[in-house]
Amino acid sequence: MKIKLAKIILWPKDAKKKPRIINFTMSGVEVVTGKSQTGKSSLISIVDYCLGSGKCAIPVGVIRETVEWFGVLLKSPKSEILIARKNPGMQAETSAMYFVKGEEVSIPNSLEGLPSISKEAVLSQLNQLAGLPTLSLSGEDEGGFSGRPSFRDTAAFQFQPQHIVANPHTLFFKADTFEHQEKLKQVFPLVLGAIDNETLELRRGLKVLEAELNQKRGLLEEREKRGAAWLQDFKAFYSQSREYGLLPEALDPQEGWTTETYVSYLLPVPSRLENNSFPAIERGASSRLAREIAALREDEDSTAEKIEDRKRKLSRIERLRTSSDGYSKALVVQGNRLQPISWFAQHVNDGHECPVCGSTTDSATKEVRGLEELAKEVSRTVGSIDSVNHVLDKEASELSVELRKLEDNANDIRDQLSKLDQRSDQLSKQRQTLKDIYSFGGRLTQELGKYAEANKGDTRAQSVRELERKVSDLRSQLNRKGSEQQVRAALASISKSIRHYAQILGVENYDREAEIDIKNLTLVIQGLHGRRDYLWEIGSASNHMGYHLATILSLHEHFLKLSEKSCKPVPQFLFIDQPSQAFFPERWNSKHEQTSDKDPELDSDDIKRVQRIFRALSEAVIRTKKKLQIILIEHVGEADWVGIASVHAIERWRGDQALIPQDWID
Repeated sequence: MKIKLAKIILWPKDAKKKPRIINFTMSGVEVVTGKSQTGKSSLISIVDYCLGSGKCAIPVGVIRETVEWFGVLLKSPKSEILIARKNPGMQAETSAMYFVKGEEVSIPNSLEGLPSISKEAVLSQLNQLAGLPTLSLSGEDEGGFSGRPSFRDTAAFQFQPQHIVANPHTLFFKADTFEHQEKLKQVFPLVLGAIDNETLELRRGLKVLEAELNQKRGLLEEREKRGAAWLQDFKAFYSQSREYGLLPEALDPQEGWTTETYVSYLLPVPSRLENNSFPAIERGASSRLAREIAALREDEDSTAEKIEDRKRKLSRIERLRTSSDGYSKALVVQGNRLQPISWFAQHVNDGHECPVCGSTTDSATKEVRGLEELAKEVSRTVGSIDSVNHVLDKEASELSVELRKLEDNANDIRDQLSKLDQRSDQLSKQRQTLKDIYSFGGRLTQELGKYAEANKGDTRAQSVRELERKVSDLRSQLNRKGSEQQVRAALASISKSIRHYAQILGVENYDREAEIDIKNLTLVIQGLHGRRDYLWEIGSASNHMGYHLATILSLHEHFLKLSEKSCKPVPQFLFIDQPSQAFFPERWNSKHEQTSDKDPELDSDDIKRVQRIFRALSEAVIRTKKKLQIILIEHVGEADWVGIASVHAIERWRGDQALIPQDWID
């Protein structure tokens, strides 16, 4: 996002006074230096508040008591944006904001009476300027941590306040709360350039197609279930048609016949009824029907026997399982009682002397050894019982599956028997009248019509295959985009930059590989013998600060290298608050901040380390070709960065100078 910070503006509550404006050059390392309690650190809270933070973190006291509106002027290559937000007063925040965008934006002396807009509207404008996608990160229309990314999510990379810059447990701004942590984990691949709008569109398309595919599969399964019911009906129609003589020379039904097979044989029956007024009854129909019933009865008896056999086996296994559990618990109790034996075995030696009579005997040793062997035997037996229980559980599961299949088979046989018994009763009562035959023909014609209508133009199977092909193609496209591989490649590149800056900053063992752990939002440093050390496991505040600066500078360097096609939502400015706190000598904090002249008495190793900070920041400006704007808040004076390129002071708050003018306070 080609946006830099041009100004910070404070409008006083006293309308007679002019706004307080802090101007930035938008190039190099811009230092706001001064003594304590002058409002330096509040600059981060002011900018964060104006960019839509959920809570006002600007310190209460002089600043909140004298300022009515807080504002920032952002500058892009083609326009300027003035954003202001009203002092929340007693509230945690206020939604009242002022937003103006143009080629050149003038700063009004007062914002009172000017039209305001909501914070949500401002964030919507910033989302558009950042080029953030309108889709959620998961590709679905959902909120939560995987919802649409926001400009607010980039704040983690814009600020390193005083409580973060050397924090061993928190690497990123506002990543010390669960909500911000989870959202930052989701946003990380996007800011690294591993995910773009095209990827999110593909993800969304994949989710839509997968939902449609699941729906079509459900309909196809429903049709297949309905087809199973039709199979039983047309089996009965086929048998009855042969009985009525409507299927002369018909084949005996085969086991593998499908619904379509029966339908193909039954389709000519209605036309035969129309063309033949007196259809002949097939000879031997009654005896054939009796044979079919007898065969089904035999299958029913065989299936019932199998069901009873499985039930008996399952019952025995359950009884055996219960007995083994009880035995196992008893053995565990015995094992617990025998646990002290190992201690006795270690302390009772051969030739034990009786404490009462003083005689020497080995009987105690033998008894303890015997008990020790018994304890081992109990332990082995418990392990054997556990193995047996595992086998019994597996056998019980297999028997349950077989039992369900046999019960389903028995139900099908009984259904067929019911229909054949009805037909047998009709034969026995000689009710094969012409009226019955034509009634049967009507029922068959109606059922064939329903079947034809249900399957007319039914392309569900073809549609499912087509959707499966499309889903496979989209997944292949997403795999080729390789977001995970791109994340790993980006982290590897950033890791090299971290080592480069760590060397300049004088971090211990800077040559060891250090990589960002997105899952835990921290830094992992390669330790000795393949060990991986987290940031909080590395000692020294100077090392923590060094890794913080090396990481945040490397990330911004990566952001600025991304191609124009990539989503680049992070602005090109970075706030860093007092990294030198890790090196302050005891006397320096109070004495050296009062002057810009270098005191030879305070020329210590810590001062040299502070100068390393300025060199590292200068290096970042050079490596990014001055695209990165670094705003540094510090106690130290110009003497500590003399001769370092691209470092200059823009504000010096010493004496009566501070963020809030003295006449506002008076």
